[in-house]
Amino acid sequence: MNKKIPIVAGAVILIIIVLTIYFVQTRSKITINETASNVTTGFNQTAMLERSNVAMGFNQSKIQHHFMAAQTGGQIMILSLNISDIETINEIRAHIQNIQYEFSQGNFTKPFYIHVQVVPGTDVMTAKKNLIQYSIKNVDNGSILILTTNNAELLDAIQQFMNFQSSQHMGH
Repeated sequence: MNKKIPIVAGAVILIIIVLTIYFVQTRSKITINETASNVTTGFNQTAMLERSNVAMGFNQSKIQHHFMAAQTGGQIMILSLNISDIETINEIRAHIQNIQYEFSQGNFTKPFYIHVQVVPGTDVMTAKKNLIQYSIKNVDNGSILILTTNNAELLDAIQQFMNFQSSQHMGH
């Protein structure tokens, strides 16, 4: 009887060690894959929204942000969630005017800062900045920046820009 206790105890300890190693390795693989995926895309929405607060000058939790590709270019629509929040609405409108000017100069440093990467399409949008027409449409609770072009390569670049932005901001 006395010989069986150490053998059973040893077997139990061995099983615990093997299961622990298995689960640690399995969890490590999941963590490594998840981390690699996040590093590859450079996407962390919480951090992106914090950088957006700084770059845009208003609280991202108070707005909806939509990027829409269109047949002639695209639209950036920013709306206050509260139609009575005049301060946020004015900040949105100032931001739209600011990025209209910056983008027309080929300056895409804000999207780069917000997303911590070169945003798809901005290289062509910078090179062909004079072929983009910008207009602003103010709406009750915000503003829309409209980008239009007749250039096929630029149209593709603008749509890449809008689609990337839309996938990152997710309408927040």
